[in-house]
Amino acid sequence: MIGSALSLSAPVQPPVPSFDHNATAPLHPAARAAWLEAADRFWHNPSSLYAAGTAASDLLADCRERLADVLGCNDPGRIVFTSGATAANNLLGRFLGSVTSSEAGPLLSPLEHPAVSASFHAAFPGRVHETGVDGEGRVTPDQLTRVIDAHGQARVACVSIMAASNESGVLQPWTELASLCRDRHIPFHTDAAQWLGKLPASGLASCDWVTGSGHKFGGPRGVGFLVVPAGTRFRGDVGGPQEAGQHAGTENLPAIAGMVAALEARERSLVDIAIRGAAMRDAAIERLRERVPAGVVVSGNAERLWNTLAILIPGADSRKLVAALDRAGIEASTGSACSSGAASAARVVAAIAPFLDLAPGTPAGMVRFSAGPDTSAADWQVAVDALAAAVNMSAGPSRPPRVDLR
Repeated sequence: MIGSALSLSAPVQPPVPSFDHNATAPLHPAARAAWLEAADRFWHNPSSLYAAGTAASDLLADCRERLADVLGCNDPGRIVFTSGATAANNLLGRFLGSVTSSEAGPLLSPLEHPAVSASFHAAFPGRVHETGVDGEGRVTPDQLTRVIDAHGQARVACVSIMAASNESGVLQPWTELASLCRDRHIPFHTDAAQWLGKLPASGLASCDWVTGSGHKFGGPRGVGFLVVPAGTRFRGDVGGPQEAGQHAGTENLPAIAGMVAALEARERSLVDIAIRGAAMRDAAIERLRERVPAGVVVSGNAERLWNTLAILIPGADSRKLVAALDRAGIEASTGSACSSGAASAARVVAAIAPFLDLAPGTPAGMVRFSAGPDTSAADWQVAVDALAAAVNMSAGPSRPPRVDLR
């Protein structure tokens, strides 16, 4: 029986180094403590009118205010709690699709997470357009300006550009893009799922719309949020008056408390973790230059998340490399866990391939390492050496063509 085989009271430690934190992160101790306290003391429905329900409602309001403080949001009422970033992106897509002219559609980067791209394609069938990217996978203000002008400002329902790539870790200039859209009176949305908990969140609320997910930075799974523009008559799901009538359904108060506690805890140690993490990632790249000379670091010349390293291996198969790493005790990925990893990697390769020194038609596998705050330099070394062994094994007698590491 399961109960006899596993002790549910003892914490389960990951048996191998995890380099897939962009998919999900382990529960932060602060989140666990906040979740337990809320589940024990504030388990009542926040919409109930008696004293215990009012206490739960007060905690919900406190969480909203604290999250607003972290995001630099002057109006906590702009925050709508959801079951995750995917739910928030779907709410946003459906709302914009319902209030937008049938002639207009959104502009997305070609590298958006499926939670964004699929939501907008469903809400704007046949009307979703893409921006271009530069050789590092960034959307520049000049590129966005050209695309808006080409389509006509009146036909752009909104612009959605992720804050940080879940695949390559590249940082998009979202502050500049948001300002550009604001000057043109175009709503701007950023999916901040990968930015939050890794880089300072203050200022994100300057965007019109923001989505986030708790489990990406150590909060519980099944909780996230949507930031709506101030003064917007936003209406999402129906069926109840929760979240000021914007998202029906009883709020998951323990998860919300855990998410906010995790984000606050991450914010307090961001600078030290980022400096140390970037140094370890860069040292890993130097080791890759020696061990995997055929590799290409995706977005290697751009500002990236300190924890993320995506490598293209010409002639390799992404799935086989990840399987080999798993056998070696390293948890890595080919790309987004919310779609086919190979498919998400293929989108990255297709977007930046014209800028790489690859022969036309050359297949390339991608492996993504995404570390956590507790990842050590030794963990990085083991991961690089395991990848080198996997590449050498997959190459066999004939090696893939050499491409200088960038």
